[in-house]
Amino acid sequence: MKLCRISVLATISCVQCLCGISNSMQAEQNAPVSSAPVTLDSLRDRYRPLLVFAPHMTAQFRQQMRVLAHGAEDLQERDVTIVPDLFKNDDYGDGVFDAVKISSLSPTEQAAIRRRFHVRPNDFTVILIGKDGGEKLRLHQPISLDTLRSTIDAMPMRQEEMKSQPKR
Repeated sequence: MKLCRISVLATISCVQCLCGISNSMQAEQNAPVSSAPVTLDSLRDRYRPLLVFAPHMTAQFRQQMRVLAHGAEDLQERDVTIVPDLFKNDDYGDGVFDAVKISSLSPTEQAAIRRRFHVRPNDFTVILIGKDGGEKLRLHQPISLDTLRSTIDAMPMRQEEMKSQPKR
């Protein structure tokens, strides 16, 4: 268990380093790091999962994670949780990635969602799932923040959320 926790923390640190997130930024968040895997069903009605599939830490994966790190505030406001799925690295811990939630999946859940969404082991694929559990967007290249924001903001549930939020 202790070795698993160390591996999770090392993985999070590696991704933060790749995306230019400093330890001081992580410390500012004061959020607990948990290694408990989730399921897509457990995220339903609370989050909009952004599934990021890659065979390993490819250039596309790194680019996607940097884009997401730069848009952390926008993603947090839209209840997005990043769900990375590296085919050759099943030990990707969940926790805070800047201000954005990252959720990890168990190996069984990873295999199930790869089957459900027909993603092959060597594919780079990004899939946005709505709070209703349905697939909203699929790309085979890194998604831009503008595309992500406009897709989410056009969703009826997001429209209702924006109406109920106080004006800034």
